[in-house]
Amino acid sequence: MFAHSWVAVAFAGAFTLLLVFAIAWDIRHRRIPNTLVIAMISLGIASALSTPGIKRGAVVAVEGMAVGLALWLPWWWFGMMGAGDVKFFAAAAAWLGPRGALNAALVTALLGGVLGIGWVVARKLVNRGADGASTIAAGECRRERAPTVTLPYGVPMALGLGIAIWIPLIR
Repeated sequence: MFAHSWVAVAFAGAFTLLLVFAIAWDIRHRRIPNTLVIAMISLGIASALSTPGIKRGAVVAVEGMAVGLALWLPWWWFGMMGAGDVKFFAAAAAWLGPRGALNAALVTALLGGVLGIGWVVARKLVNRGADGASTIAAGECRRERAPTVTLPYGVPMALGLGIAIWIPLIR
């Protein structure tokens, strides 16, 4: 996707760096900041406009954002995903266009499923260890449970976006 000019290679590096920042930020803080989303969308539109056919590039970027938003917005409406994840995916879809956004969403869903299964298994193992330990406070016995932690869905999103843009067969 990015191999046709040095400008495209520079945009590829910026896109990849933004994906890495999103992964690191989501793992550490369980959110994706608006500044990262704004950088992603700004550079995505600039990348689309740098291609031959500026008008077509702008249309493809807007279509990609619309598809990315439409795919993930229902998950936010039902409280199953954070707004930052939805905005992040829509902004990154500006780089991919509508078909690339669909492919990235499919890869993201598959990776998210794997992450979700691993998350549930890990939580079960942590809770099993906590179930064996009980505390006695003021004459009552209670079981300690592991704290609830949200799933960092920006990680599979960033990986899905990266795979969709860097592997031509997925695109």
